[in-house]
Amino acid sequence: MTGSEPEGARVPDASGRPTPAAPSTARQTAWNYLVFALSKSSTLLMTIVVARILSPTEFGIFALAILVVNLFDYVKDLGVASALVQNRRDWRDLAPTGLTLSVLFGLFASGLLAATAGVAARALGEPELTELIRVLAVGLAISALSTIPAAWLRRSMNFSARLMPEFAGAVAKTGLTIGLAAAGFGVWSLAYGQLAASVIMTILYWRVARIRPGFAFNGPVCRELVRFGLPVTAVTLLAYAIYNVDYLAVGERLGATELGLYSMAYRIPELLVLSLCVVISEVLFSALSGLQDDRDVLTRHYLQALTVVAALTIPIGIGLAVAAQPAVGTLYGSAYAESAPILSVLAIYATVYSASFHAGDVFKAIGRPGILTAINAGKLAVLVGPIWWAAGHSALAVAVALLSVEALHFLVRMTVLCRLTSTSWLSIAGALCRPAAAAVPMGLVLVGVSHVIDGLADPLELAVMVVVGLCVYVLILRFTAAHLVKSAFETVRARISRSAATPATTKEDL
Repeated sequence: MTGSEPEGARVPDASGRPTPAAPSTARQTAWNYLVFALSKSSTLLMTIVVARILSPTEFGIFALAILVVNLFDYVKDLGVASALVQNRRDWRDLAPTGLTLSVLFGLFASGLLAATAGVAARALGEPELTELIRVLAVGLAISALSTIPAAWLRRSMNFSARLMPEFAGAVAKTGLTIGLAAAGFGVWSLAYGQLAASVIMTILYWRVARIRPGFAFNGPVCRELVRFGLPVTAVTLLAYAIYNVDYLAVGERLGATELGLYSMAYRIPELLVLSLCVVISEVLFSALSGLQDDRDVLTRHYLQALTVVAALTIPIGIGLAVAAQPAVGTLYGSAYAESAPILSVLAIYATVYSASFHAGDVFKAIGRPGILTAINAGKLAVLVGPIWWAAGHSALAVAVALLSVEALHFLVRMTVLCRLTSTSWLSIAGALCRPAAAAVPMGLVLVGVSHVIDGLADPLELAVMVVVGLCVYVLILRFTAAHLVKSAFETVRARISRSAATPATTKEDL
């Protein structure tokens, strides 16, 4: 290995058998969330500013380009990154072959993307997409080079090291995009900003990971990585289809302008709810992989994580649903007012989706990614018809169809989880209902508040609703899930005490 053993590594018990130690998921999730918060706040700032410069149509065109690019981005390493995290071989045996595979797969994927850009543009009816996709293909090739250092940081549970590359990339993307948009580059400002972020993040990932594997090829290692990675890739491809069928349907049947409104509405719950799930998932999958030989400990760890996820995502989703109109007006301006009702539905969709999101981490950690493939294939089969039909009516109808199918998907995922582990529906209900019992009354209070303060400027209305919602939620949560509130306050108090005990740096110290 290139560093110390990862936190949560298994140590022998008295009998000499390896037993999983409890990984510090909470601490590493906090670091990963800091990385997320800093990078996504930059992205949100960029979106807010650029929304005042670019039109919904330009955002719609870029959304179509990303739709094509993501197909290749999702499969650019054929699951090698996930296999490197899950595989328990010594890192020195895995890394050289992993590096060779990830670079070759990445270059092939980006080359194929560039070669088929014209075909994709014609199929989507937007000729401007050809060159846009080719520029983004360069960024895809560059980002493939960061697969190995990023996988090492996840495997070693060193999520704090991701802070520099992620934040620096986000800042560069934000600054360049805003500058180019203001200079009149239009939709190209978004593409060049994305490219700049890929370059900076790849360079810095190699710097902070402090690993230097060489290119090599080991047949048995390759087979192990690909054997695990291919089912993960199948899951990823299905996830791509599921995540993007609504974009494709709206873009094809309603046009770029409607897609721009829909994608901007989706972006808010994506940043605040779905990205949070991704942040936690990266840590949780690493932690659960280390616990894969002890199903009872793994199940307890998952349920603890689910409780925290629910306590964060349910109030955000319900709050967004109620405060959609002032949120859109504050963030995007009046040109995007039609996004508000779409946002209300998508916020609830994101909340339902987050409730079953991490069941997938369990399936992958126990070496059963094929289960995800089967579940997602069924979801896609059910999803396509309603989404395509809804797109013939309105973008709002598409959001409603998405929510309806997601409710069914939740039931299927959790049923399979209960059958494969010691998880029960009662324990799942306990993890979800305690936060929900505080979030639902909060939403009802916000509905009343919104009628009282209707007519205020959107930023002021949003600020009032955020403050009131937070206070009501925390107050009720003290009764429905007192241990969560107590744990949160104790963590904050410990951080403050530790900071106060640290001597301040003076000029004489420098």
